[in-house]
Amino acid sequence: MKRYLYILSGVLVFIMLAYFLSVNIGQPGENEHPKKNTTDTGQWVGAWTASMQSPFAEGISRHGFENQTIRMIIHPQIDGEKMRLRLSNTFGSTPLTIEEVHAAISNKEAGNVAGTDTKVTFDGNQKVTIPPGEKVFSDAAPLKVKRGKNVAVSIYVDKKSGPATWHPRSIQTTFIANGNRVSDSDGSHFKNKEEAWFWLDGVDVLTDASVKGAVVVLGSSIANGNYSKINANHRWPDYLANRMNQESMGNKMSVLNAGISANQLLNSPPEKGENALARLERDVFSQTGVKGVILHQGLNDIRHHPEYNSEKIIGRMREIIQAAHDQGLKIYGGTLTPFKGSGMYTSTGEQTRQEVNDWIRTSGEFDGVIDFDKALRDPEDPERYLPKYDAGDHLHPNDAGYRKMAESVDLSMFK
Repeated sequence: MKRYLYILSGVLVFIMLAYFLSVNIGQPGENEHPKKNTTDTGQWVGAWTASMQSPFAEGISRHGFENQTIRMIIHPQIDGEKMRLRLSNTFGSTPLTIEEVHAAISNKEAGNVAGTDTKVTFDGNQKVTIPPGEKVFSDAAPLKVKRGKNVAVSIYVDKKSGPATWHPRSIQTTFIANGNRVSDSDGSHFKNKEEAWFWLDGVDVLTDASVKGAVVVLGSSIANGNYSKINANHRWPDYLANRMNQESMGNKMSVLNAGISANQLLNSPPEKGENALARLERDVFSQTGVKGVILHQGLNDIRHHPEYNSEKIIGRMREIIQAAHDQGLKIYGGTLTPFKGSGMYTSTGEQTRQEVNDWIRTSGEFDGVIDFDKALRDPEDPERYLPKYDAGDHLHPNDAGYRKMAESVDLSMFK
């Protein structure tokens, strides 16, 4: 009899163990999705993002951090009663442990507005460990966010972080201090500066029904705002967000910038971020409240790969259009801007650009078209920028050019 009881007990233990494993294993990425808070009223919408990429072979992203506070300045695009952060260890090879995170309204340089310092928690805990290849959302933090008012996010890392997932060429200064300075309103201890964001790849805010969601700009250095004034938020997606939320269109939307400097549609080396198709899910589809995407890429492919013809570039654009439509999203195509006079200009590449632009304008495959080329080109020499919009390298717009790009967008497309 005892023998049968032992066997029965063993069977019951096995069944319970199997059930436990079935509900706790095989559900990857659970920590990449925010937990519902039944006390919150309103809707969560992405207010800011930065597309992450792998660390470089050398430099600060390769060395990482140890016993340091990284204070990053971000520029939310919509108002919110609360905020939550999304931290990424997507390109890390080991678990990343962050000891403490705070957020505050930014004042000047590394300083914060006194009285706004807010502790950010993760499942109620101050400390969070992010496995390699994953992201985590914070809990909702009671920091009221105002559109266009900078927020400082301070992250303290105690032990060696290892190589850091990051966004280089941020066009925004990040401040670094030794020791734990996350709650300092005085920025005097932040002696070192970098033009990059580390681990922080998204900020959502709890907003009201007047905000109709978010549109994501999928692009490269022009979306990223290269050559715009640093710390001024003069990227064209910034200017577009200002228009969307100031003009009486009855269709307020957040504009999320998923630009990566030097990024390509087809074959993008690690130091230039994954190619546009490969990063669609992470940088576009997973954004909170996303309703549409603006695609403005292809010129880097033309410049770096003269063997690519227009059919190859158009083929990749079609794949991205199909992927967006499969997600139920509208997708808008931006024509490729002039580049005559830049270091990698060729007449063959120009012909390819013209063919791609003609297809964007006339194919009807995008849900809407934004003619950046027409907005920026010189009517007397349409293969070049109009001089007043040229940053000087004949490849990127200046601040006036970025503003013109935003002004060329027909906002009625997003209704």
